[in-house]
Amino acid sequence: MTARLGIIGGYLGSGKSTLVNRLLGAVLPGRTAVVVNDFGRVNIDADLIASASGDTIELTNGCICCQISDDALRTMTALAARGDLDHVLCEVSGVGDPAQLAAWRRFPGFSPGPVLVCADATAVRRLLRDAYVADTVARQLAAAEVVLVTKTDLAAPAELEAAVAACREAAPGARLLVQDPADPGAAATAAFAGPAPAPSVPPADDGAARPCPGAPAAAAGPADDDAPPPDAPAPAAPAPAATAPAAAAPALAAPALAAPDDHARTHGTTAVEDPGPVDVDALARVLADRSGALVRAKGVVRDRDGRWHEVQLAGGRVDRHPRAADRPVPEHPGLVLIAAGPHARQVLDAARSAVLGCAAPPPDATAP
Repeated sequence: MTARLGIIGGYLGSGKSTLVNRLLGAVLPGRTAVVVNDFGRVNIDADLIASASGDTIELTNGCICCQISDDALRTMTALAARGDLDHVLCEVSGVGDPAQLAAWRRFPGFSPGPVLVCADATAVRRLLRDAYVADTVARQLAAAEVVLVTKTDLAAPAELEAAVAACREAAPGARLLVQDPADPGAAATAAFAGPAPAPSVPPADDGAARPCPGAPAAAAGPADDDAPPPDAPAPAAPAPAATAPAAAAPALAAPALAAPDDHARTHGTTAVEDPGPVDVDALARVLADRSGALVRAKGVVRDRDGRWHEVQLAGGRVDRHPRAADRPVPEHPGLVLIAAGPHARQVLDAARSAVLGCAAPPPDATAP
């Protein structure tokens, strides 16, 4: 059995992790493996975990989640050799180029699935005009065989229509799907549950029709699916067979999942590791005040009462909510901050100081 390999790309905060979470909820037929950069960014319900070992979590619904650490080649060849998977989906870094990983679809043990790129309906037009990140976003969209327009629940109708037009212009050969706010899982299923796209066939012109949430916004090309394997440990994969081009090995070994591509030089990042109890309201204000300078912030922090909160900045919006009580204590609490442009380091240093300024001693420490 060969597993259909699909690629999930998109700029920082475009909804890739949310899509991965939906796919891990077994919305697709068959057995699906999802390869991510970091387990910590994926909401895996503790009740769904059947077993966990090293870089692999196997779920009771049949899905498997693998984390890329420092050896993408080892992880991918092992998945290709399993023989018990229907689909494998790989998430690319938010500043990475999905086209780099697409070469894996020719690797023995895989068959081609789609290259899907997520585009935030509220941010994609701005990003495509941004002086520092426009080329990264444009290159991601140009590599897409399927574009999934996300966060449609946050976009006004005119804004959504303009976002769809921008995506169509940036990815003229791609199938275009618009997420239905009432049923966001439907678009995920549509994107990965059909036959692989045929990028050589130009999409049909759909004229000026308004986008219909949940339905293809541009004419079509089929899509792709995922599936996982929860049982046998992955055997070490053999070297590519003689039928695979020898020159492909170096390209396949490029750690596109483990590290961003050259466009990462435009971006700077810093981690605020476990700042201790914080005033979550104050933290949200700090991030909101810097939403024009930071391109992304995400993490888990605890308040003065010891409750954990998930906090993120994406598309200029701050979102925070309490972490479910039944979820395990995060292994690496804190925040990751990302900025772009020539002054990224100064922006990050100032933001880090402001985040640390939100420290809030626990109640007993303030008692007389």
